[in-house]
Amino acid sequence: MISIVICTLNEEHYLPKLLESIKLQDGVKYEIIIADAGSDDKTGEVALKYKEQGMPINLLVLKNLRNISAQRNKGAEAAIYDQLLFLDADVVLPKNFLKIALEEIQKKGIKVGGTKIYAAEDNFYYKSLYWNYSNIYLPVLRLFKPAVHGCCIFSTKGIHQKIGGFHEGVIFEDYRYGVDAAKYYRSKLLRKTAVKTSARRFYNATFRSMIELFLAGIYSIFRAGIEGKYMKGYFKLSGKHSAPKY
Repeated sequence: MISIVICTLNEEHYLPKLLESIKLQDGVKYEIIIADAGSDDKTGEVALKYKEQGMPINLLVLKNLRNISAQRNKGAEAAIYDQLLFLDADVVLPKNFLKIALEEIQKKGIKVGGTKIYAAEDNFYYKSLYWNYSNIYLPVLRLFKPAVHGCCIFSTKGIHQKIGGFHEGVIFEDYRYGVDAAKYYRSKLLRKTAVKTSARRFYNATFRSMIELFLAGIYSIFRAGIEGKYMKGYFKLSGKHSAPKY
């Protein structure tokens, strides 16, 4: 049994792809909590449509709460199961992901974990970018900081509550979450499965946003989490999603 927390802000084009991939998961009882930050598009309608189809969806409308950490924390508060899974709305789960992941978590006693991530797009540039992130940058980063990537984080209510949830005042809050959790348990990367996610942050990226993202990645090797005032170019793209290229 697992509570899946999905944060949304104008995700009408991406959320259906994630929910369809969850529908195909077999052998695991789950609930879905969609913490929506007051979307201006049809995100809420998409969530309710899938709920009407029988998916166990709890839609939390958090108007004007445009803070992914706060959304995740509100979602975790509403969760009914102890096992938590935080997903970004542009993730696509492979077949049997939940079953395989939970079997590994239970077998190894993993309390906080993440996965490698790969591009959902069939594009050499994006595929190479994410392959290098998962197989070079992330392993190197984890030598210094027990980071996990925010698009897919497994946790438990116990650990989540002990560390006060996600830090709501920083960007790269996922990295900070791994560091904070390490006070009680050092996060692991699951070995038997991974997820795909969109490269949409690069679709309409500006030179400034790319520089900010690159420097924040380097900064995170030494200190997990960076204040939002240093990521203004990156922030301007928040909630402004082009249609998927996959």
